[in-house]
Amino acid sequence: MREKKTFAQRTRTRNTDEVRKKYFLVYEGKETEEIYFEGVNQNRSMIGINPLIELVPVVRSYSEEGWSNPKKIVDRMLLNLKESRLGTVSYETLLNWFMDYLYEEKILVNSKAKAKSLWQTLEWICSEKLQITLTEPVTDLEETCRMLAEYFQDKEGYEQIVDDVPRIIRNRSITYAEGFDKICFVVDRDRESFVAHEENNQYKYVLEKCRENGFGLYLTNPCFEFWLLLHFDDVEQLDEIQLFHNPKITAKRRYTEQELRKRMTGYTKSSYDVDWFMNRIDIAIKNEKNYCEDIEELEHSVGSRVGLLIEELRDIK
Repeated sequence: MREKKTFAQRTRTRNTDEVRKKYFLVYEGKETEEIYFEGVNQNRSMIGINPLIELVPVVRSYSEEGWSNPKKIVDRMLLNLKESRLGTVSYETLLNWFMDYLYEEKILVNSKAKAKSLWQTLEWICSEKLQITLTEPVTDLEETCRMLAEYFQDKEGYEQIVDDVPRIIRNRSITYAEGFDKICFVVDRDRESFVAHEENNQYKYVLEKCRENGFGLYLTNPCFEFWLLLHFDDVEQLDEIQLFHNPKITAKRRYTEQELRKRMTGYTKSSYDVDWFMNRIDIAIKNEKNYCEDIEELEHSVGSRVGLLIEELRDIK
């Protein structure tokens, strides 16, 4: 995982020495949530976000792409924070830094096949040449990164990699200050992947880990699109049983997405009129109060806690 801003630095508020508290936003979804909270950040004055708050999106690195299970996401964040605290880096983390750099420098651009091939080459170097597993710690970070880079320097477009090794390994850790900043998980209650069986209660596990580490868990049941539906005046007319089960209505769409598309022309998960939602955010917060906001009860009830997050961003002292 990495901060969306490359080499993010902690900033101070204008005309004051007060340091801004960072809220790290870790999304389960890749697009819908990111679009929404980018809108929140761009409209922070209108919404009333406290000026002492800095919103920092956290995006997944290459080997984490496609993850939608909250337990895996929370565990990876805990691992990243542990590595940062101890000053250690696993080979998987280093390879992800390598891939992040290639994307940032536009060496890799929207080519899944090329990215997959490159990742497989990096894995092969580790297993066959270095004889290590990706979970093992790197003993000499700069030297190992330089050795990896040398495998690619003769390829077109990769000539500068060796010279850029210091950039690849510099400031990659999440700039989280424990006890001051807050990590917030914005996730769905997806019963198919986020299971809560007696023998494997991931919901309870995630809740306990968030409490132990002071993380915020801003869950929506059934999914983030229900939070978007809360911006509409007629949300209480929706069938709550259908909301709870969120069945497939078409081959590709579930109930919540279908209802959104009925109300907003052109809505897709990756493209929608976020400004319309920003102008109705207070309606959504009010409507949320008519549903479940309790994190324990949300395991089995329709509701959301995203409105609570917005309220917290307004009121934080």
